[in-house]
Amino acid sequence: MEDTVPLIFCAGYATLRVVSSAYARAWAVTISAEPPMRVFPRRWIDISGRKMVDVWDAALRAVIGTIVYRPGISQAEVCWRLRSVYDRQEVMEAVRYLSEEGFIKRRTAEQMRSLGSGLFPLDEDEEKRTHWFLGERHWYQT
Repeated sequence: MEDTVPLIFCAGYATLRVVSSAYARAWAVTISAEPPMRVFPRRWIDISGRKMVDVWDAALRAVIGTIVYRPGISQAEVCWRLRSVYDRQEVMEAVRYLSEEGFIKRRTAEQMRSLGSGLFPLDEDEEKRTHWFLGERHWYQT
């Protein structure tokens, strides 16, 4: 299977940054020289580049647990509440997965840019106005 390299990617831990793929090397970790393989650092990716399922599941449960106990919580507060364990990029990756799989759903007061496309993550102001609720799928099936 051959993966394509995107022209741009989103990076940054405190502030969102849109970065050209020409600079991906500075943001990624090299896990293999031959064949060349790089991954973005995530708690659930081991040194071989494989996903550690138990750590990934723990991240999903942490995010969904935050939403279960605080329905309507803003995206900014989800990141804030989990900041001692997960960085912003890790939280947003888990949120994106849970949303795509139907475990949680996003609601906003007004329409915001690229809300449905997911092309770019939300900026800090949009994160404060984006709220999460349980989705159609049962949260305990994560």
